[in-house]
Amino acid sequence: MSEQPKTFTGQYLVVVQCHLVKQRCSGYFCEKAFFERSGLFSRYAAGPDPRIIYLTCGGCSGRAVHRKLTNLLRQSRRREQLGKKQFVVHLSSCITNDNFHGPPCPHIDYLKNLVSRLKLELVEGTTINPKAEERRREGLYEPRPGMYDDEFVEETAD
Repeated sequence: MSEQPKTFTGQYLVVVQCHLVKQRCSGYFCEKAFFERSGLFSRYAAGPDPRIIYLTCGGCSGRAVHRKLTNLLRQSRRREQLGKKQFVVHLSSCITNDNFHGPPCPHIDYLKNLVSRLKLELVEGTTINPKAEERRREGLYEPRPGMYDDEFVEETAD
């Protein structure tokens, strides 16, 4: 079930990428998904583009996310009078999914907690790679919990 596109009323989308993955990943597919409004960015209607910032988690355990987001909020409040409601944080797919780069981040719950402590809207994921999706369905990569819940068909005993 896909979400209807909504007009983004904020100013910034913040994409948090895995620090280890970022050492070899250019972020090309996340950027492409944003501008095409595909993957988890399909939830935003086409229109005036928000500003987009890419950050890394800072490395395991991801504790730097809190410092980086706090700094961003402080600077944007001082310089542009922006509030927390004008930000949406996306944890990139390299953090949330089992994929070519590796398994999901073992610290994902901690990262989600850090973002929620700042009372920022959080979206889990960025782009959906068709090859990775195929491999999840084949059982080569683990789907994240609830990923295919909308496809569940209850078996009945006859």
